[in-house]
Amino acid sequence: MYLQYRYPLELTRAQHARLGEILALQRHLYNAALENRRASLQAGRHLTVEDDCASLGQYRRAHPEQAALPWGVNHWTLRRLDGAMRVYARRLRSGDAPGLPRFRSEGRWRSFGVYGLKGWNLQSGRLCLDGIVGAVRIRMHRPLPAEAKPIGVTLTREARRWFVTIMISVDAATQHPKPDSACGIDIGTGNRLTFSDGTHLEPFRPNRRKAAALHRAARALVRCQKDSRRRRKVRDRLGQAYRAIRNARANHLHQVSAAVAKSHAFIAVRDTTQKEAARVIAKRGSTREKSLIVTNSLTVSLADTNPGRIIEKIRYKAEKAGGVMIMVDPQQSLQDCHFCGIVVQKIDAPNWHSCTCGADLHRGHNAALNILARGLAAHAAATGRRVGKALPNASFQTARPPRNAASTA
Repeated sequence: MYLQYRYPLELTRAQHARLGEILALQRHLYNAALENRRASLQAGRHLTVEDDCASLGQYRRAHPEQAALPWGVNHWTLRRLDGAMRVYARRLRSGDAPGLPRFRSEGRWRSFGVYGLKGWNLQSGRLCLDGIVGAVRIRMHRPLPAEAKPIGVTLTREARRWFVTIMISVDAATQHPKPDSACGIDIGTGNRLTFSDGTHLEPFRPNRRKAAALHRAARALVRCQKDSRRRRKVRDRLGQAYRAIRNARANHLHQVSAAVAKSHAFIAVRDTTQKEAARVIAKRGSTREKSLIVTNSLTVSLADTNPGRIIEKIRYKAEKAGGVMIMVDPQQSLQDCHFCGIVVQKIDAPNWHSCTCGADLHRGHNAALNILARGLAAHAAATGRRVGKALPNASFQTARPPRNAASTA
């Protein structure tokens, strides 16, 4: 399996300037290749990445500054364009508005990389890349796995800082340390994770902590004169505030997904996406203004929990730990009683599940139990063997206080 490790770079002034030059050269190559692709489409011909690489030698001879770089740097740029063209072709086949890839301006091109193993190497915490002055020092806050095999590298500029992403290949674990453990996860409308054992995980909201800094930086940016040096500085300051929020979210998602993957060999997750959740919540607004308010608040909430990202992280971390994760259709998972199977409408207590069979628990807990049962059944049908227990050790115990607790106190 493939993993990515991201580190900040400690550059000299000459190295910082050289990386900026290489970034600009790759942007020009991307735009030139895109112009060639567009001209070929108008002529009725469809070029591939092999055609672009075949004409790369002529382009390098016409631009000596490109010839000073490894071939892998140019190949990485051409393959990035090929990925954008593949997305365009897929939208065209599906009948959606296709939209050709756009030419990249300086503000829309922030990274370049090396395709393959030639032209770069790692030596004692330093990145040696052909075409760069000296070896670049990497602040390796965590070491690479001992058995890791580097297969690629990408350099990204964020504001005034540079980062390197090293892609490695590692062997996944053959067996999970807890092979009989199973877990179901429900992602509610409030973006709270509910597990089949009844525990809840409230969403992490770093945006509230940085709201004042974001507000000050945004107002300062509005007051700046266009294309001024101060505007660039304030824009970098605003970018740093957003980057701090993004890093806090990513760190939280990594910690949660790692804990879940290490504790359970089989994980069943509710199949949900940000677009579907936003569409469902926005439909509850009776007017357009109310729908916009709900959608805007949901956007920030979804960015904090980010169901798609946490599902993606749980998937690859479970594979690395020797476990498995599957997606389960969430239809009627909230209304169906896990213990007796009848449909229970949530009218009086929309956040609670109370059934005539005696079940009395949070609706997210009931949904997580249904998701786990469906996941185990689907996995057993697909592989012919069971993982974990068919049903968890759940009971009918009431997990909420009595409704008249306030009056009797």
